[in-house]
Amino acid sequence: MTRLFWLICALTIFSAAQAWSATSGCLVVDKATRELVAFRDARPVARYPVTFGIDPISDKRRAFDCATPEGLYFVSYKKAVTRFHRTLGISYPNLADAEKALASGVISLPEYKKIREAARKSRPGPCNTGLGCGIAIHGGGVVRQFGDNRERDWTEGCVALDNPDMEKLFESCRIGDAVVIFNSASNLYALARPFARLTTFDAEGLPFCPQEGCVYVLDLVTALGRTVISITEGGGLGWSVRVRVTPGDGSGKEILALSDTNADGLISFLDSVTGPLAEGRSSEAVYEMVRQAVVDVFAGGTYRGL
Repeated sequence: MTRLFWLICALTIFSAAQAWSATSGCLVVDKATRELVAFRDARPVARYPVTFGIDPISDKRRAFDCATPEGLYFVSYKKAVTRFHRTLGISYPNLADAEKALASGVISLPEYKKIREAARKSRPGPCNTGLGCGIAIHGGGVVRQFGDNRERDWTEGCVALDNPDMEKLFESCRIGDAVVIFNSASNLYALARPFARLTTFDAEGLPFCPQEGCVYVLDLVTALGRTVISITEGGGLGWSVRVRVTPGDGSGKEILALSDTNADGLISFLDSVTGPLAEGRSSEAVYEMVRQAVVDVFAGGTYRGL
């Protein structure tokens, strides 16, 4: 069996496990604007202010880091009476989280298999792994009183709303609705990484990183065209971001190529920007154009992954 065959199998499993993608609802949470936008049938129907974990900026990488995860999830359960008023469970960790955690040693191979099995059955991720669990959207207040102090970003990684807003969201939301959490202020690396998937799998269909490093890919249709973002991490490849844009007509003709060799979001003499879409624009303007196109996809309420 070829690695390509197992990659296709793995992506098929990923798509099947996310049958919820056919639902018409989507909750989009932007860490930069501190806002949750509820979509129904691709139309924004409500906006609510939100707060995050004690670390409100970082993507969640492991249990107990108090960061709010970024990526594509779904509403896994609804509870009308909880410690923090009403609660919508989120399907964290997902397979994208698990692949990166396995590569970085945060979880073991048996733990990865537990997460993969949960994803296959469209169930919430298990709690007994190094990635943690229990991430949700709940009430309790955007600002919460702790003794004499009023604190924002007070959760252990969840997304919190004011109770009246949570009641409205709870009533309108359905189990299976998509949940997109991202940070629109991030550079391309940090923006794409939570959504990107590993590209190498062994003969048993298990993810692995070759000695030269891990390669994660995010394939999107943006306003620019088909936009493929490749992220490399570790090994001899270092850290880098590469973007290839082709028209939506299926011709495969490259109309933009961008390389950020150290994934810092700054285009230097070591980086490159080429293609018809780059003509007449500075390298910095092209980078921002691509970054904004990706932001627009996540913010639009229609993103469902593969």
